[in-house]
Amino acid sequence: MKKISLKKIFLFAFLFRLIFAFWIWHPDLNNHIDWGIRFWDYGAKGFYAPESNVWNYTWPNQPPGTIIIFAFIYKLFKFIFSFFWFLNIKIPLFPSLVMLFLEDRLYPALLQLPAILSDLGMAYLIYKILVKWKNVQTARFGAILFLFNPIIWYNSAVWGQTDATVNFFGLLALYFLLNKKLTKSLLAIAISLYIKVSLAIFLPLFAIVIVRQRHKVINIVKSLSFPVLIILGVTLFFSTKVDPATWLYNIYTKKVLTEQLQVITANAFNLWAALTGIHEQPHILKLGPLSYQYWGMVLTGLVLAPIFWKLWRNQDKENIFWSFVLLAFSVWMFKTNMHERYLYPLFPYLTILVARDRKLLPIYWSLSGINLLNLYNFWWVPKVDLLVGFLSFGNRVMPRILGLINLVIFVYLARSRRLFHPNDVS
Repeated sequence: MKKISLKKIFLFAFLFRLIFAFWIWHPDLNNHIDWGIRFWDYGAKGFYAPESNVWNYTWPNQPPGTIIIFAFIYKLFKFIFSFFWFLNIKIPLFPSLVMLFLEDRLYPALLQLPAILSDLGMAYLIYKILVKWKNVQTARFGAILFLFNPIIWYNSAVWGQTDATVNFFGLLALYFLLNKKLTKSLLAIAISLYIKVSLAIFLPLFAIVIVRQRHKVINIVKSLSFPVLIILGVTLFFSTKVDPATWLYNIYTKKVLTEQLQVITANAFNLWAALTGIHEQPHILKLGPLSYQYWGMVLTGLVLAPIFWKLWRNQDKENIFWSFVLLAFSVWMFKTNMHERYLYPLFPYLTILVARDRKLLPIYWSLSGINLLNLYNFWWVPKVDLLVGFLSFGNRVMPRILGLINLVIFVYLARSRRLFHPNDVS
């Protein structure tokens, strides 16, 4: 039987996602709709200003990169809608119901387009990495595995979140770094952080690989200066009263990083859900001598230290990808204030490892299945009474159990990688 071409598989994955994008989206997308429209009302310099305080939902708490995407998507929506409006006026037989549909559904669907395209982009990068690392069959399997993992398409095409876009640039940065294209790598990670700061957790790993690749200091400085100048140049359009670097620092430290829930767990089925349940509780509460917040920091630090050490001693591809997997899993598992979506950075790198070693598939699908339930929890879309009852019964005991299972999976992976054996560099 003839294999379906990879191009057709990618096209099907795109159309499959597009159908969902026009059908449903998370209420978070209402913020994105509002921010994209009001960017053009307030202008770049007025967008984050205190006097720009009229918002349909919430004050923008995302970096400028995210807002730029939403703003240009709104212009794209206006262009497409105007084109169809022209057809509606000029062609008597043109169905006017199409205009009602586009007016209601087109802009939200377009806002999901960057994430959908990023899904395809990451699958392509996975293919490129694996075809060079192993063979075409493995690369094809990895790309398909990623494209049709429900965690991936549910996040981008149903929920409508930006995680895929952020992680596309993160994976692109590592792809360039593995090929020793330092400037392109640093530009890609800078763009990722300019859209959302979630992949800042990977910066120590990038730093270790860069240093161990023995790039000259002058080359590192030159490569770093280019993305810095690009980001600061774009920020000039936003910054007021102070220089763009200071303005950007203030936005991240006073808005992006602080306007969060500050809870023990923000619906993440992790260690803290297993211990305290899924209900919101402030992470400044004490557990013995320390607050939950500080316990999270201590545990995370204890796990990250051997990850950094093992990567420092061994930079082969397998160890690099495992370092990204274990770091993403560790931060999500042990830090407080984690959302369910913050496990997403694990999946592109784990997909690559699973494609090379299919014995990991049970772990992969277990993590994917539990995280899919985690994404579904509290949102309940699509509404399946059996699943709602499963996750809600007994004062929400299942999130505790699933959090414990995730912890067991983490311990299994850490032991299999001999994470706490510092002299073993495999």
